[in-house]
Amino acid sequence: MADTQMKDRVVSNDGQIYSGVTSTTQTTSDPVTGAAVSRSSTLSWSGRPLANRIVGLAAGIVFIFLGFDFIFHAAGAANVGFGAFVYSIGGALAAPFAGIFRTVYTTPGTLIVWADILAFVVYAIAAGIVIKVISMSTDERARKSA
Repeated sequence: MADTQMKDRVVSNDGQIYSGVTSTTQTTSDPVTGAAVSRSSTLSWSGRPLANRIVGLAAGIVFIFLGFDFIFHAAGAANVGFGAFVYSIGGALAAPFAGIFRTVYTTPGTLIVWADILAFVVYAIAAGIVIKVISMSTDERARKSA
């Protein structure tokens, strides 16, 4: 008896969430008795592609730092400890956008840093585009392998 293997794959996509079931059945002959032995396995999965989740996580971390930087400036937080850490990371992330809009001094010690808001918007758009490109390429691969 010849060894045979069958594999079925069903993939569904509703935008950015992929799910599917992969079933594999392998039939071989026992070398001692010659009897047919079948082994089957089923794998079900669902969720967004890993690359999309990584991009989403990175974007979320960037958004948190930019948001804290904006809030800390607006609230007049001191540049010590955690505040200094947030100011350094947030300032580096907003640096490409510094100077486009003027920083507004509201009361002594408080600022409205528009570069933080602009950076937030630009990074959100960029993350959305990257996630969409990954989704489109993953969708192509899923259709080809089905």
